[in-house]
Amino acid sequence: MDLYKTRCYTGLANLGNTCFLNSCLQALNHTYELNQLLDKLNNTSPEKSIIMNEWNELRTLMWSQDMVVSPQKFVMNVHKIARDKNKELFTGWSQNDMPEFLLFMIECIHEAIARKVNIKITGTKENSVDELAEKCYTMIKEDYAKDYSEIMDLFYGIHVSEIVSMDGLTKHSIKPESYFVMNLPVPDGSNVSLYDCFDLFTTTEVLSGENAWFNEKTKQKEDIKKRITFWNFPKILIVVLKRFSADGRHKNGQLITCPLDNLDLSRYVSGYNPRSYKYELYAVCNHIGSVYGGHYTAFVKNYANEWMHYNDQSVNRLPESDTIITPMAYCLFYRKKNK
Repeated sequence: MDLYKTRCYTGLANLGNTCFLNSCLQALNHTYELNQLLDKLNNTSPEKSIIMNEWNELRTLMWSQDMVVSPQKFVMNVHKIARDKNKELFTGWSQNDMPEFLLFMIECIHEAIARKVNIKITGTKENSVDELAEKCYTMIKEDYAKDYSEIMDLFYGIHVSEIVSMDGLTKHSIKPESYFVMNLPVPDGSNVSLYDCFDLFTTTEVLSGENAWFNEKTKQKEDIKKRITFWNFPKILIVVLKRFSADGRHKNGQLITCPLDNLDLSRYVSGYNPRSYKYELYAVCNHIGSVYGGHYTAFVKNYANEWMHYNDQSVNRLPESDTIITPMAYCLFYRKKNK
């Protein structure tokens, strides 16, 4: 861990539309929890470890001295593995979406270290939270038992989709699902905060009339309320602000204020210990430009709590007076605070 307490001034050369990759890697390079996990790994799947091994080699070089590194070997292996996995987005030199590449990276690392585990669910249900816990743990057992890695503990959380009667007395459906990245909608208006985005995501939706819910038990349509809550949030919470319209023609460039040191998500949690979900920001990937073309950079906080600006090969300390959150903020990396 002492290595990561130093300042990393290593930039990454842009090899041709690779700024999305560079900004993502700088954020991951300062995700110390992931670094520590990778540092102590021994047993991996050789045929599935290519990206992970290349990343280990590259990040070791990035921390070894302050310089500009060309990630060409890493990128060429990304192209190869992307072809093998039919991920056409990352097989060439076109511009790409940074969060899409982040998902590709994390999936590759997960697959390299995934294994079967034995999961047992024990205890007695005493209240509604315990009942929800059983559903969530059952989902975990079904999804993770044959394909578990520590990546799940770091980056994945669980949200719960509920379908309830209009009077709220009957719960027709409770479905837990795991998530990796929080894709949050951006509400219209001015003075929008990250909490407003979470509020919009969790807003209760009424399905009625032609859009009414079909009840399989009664074989009839019913007016219902649909809502989403969170069983938990992960240790590393990654938030993507949905700035781009569904048709890909427009980008929302408004400023969204985001807490730097105390993102409190307790009110969105339906699981145990809701007050424990407080986060601090440690990286921001910025998208500068339009839907038709743009550039990625990263603001990253180091171990000394200094904010650095990584713009491909250029690396600079950000003055304390600089604003970390700008209208270009696109992908936010939050770390759960210690109790």
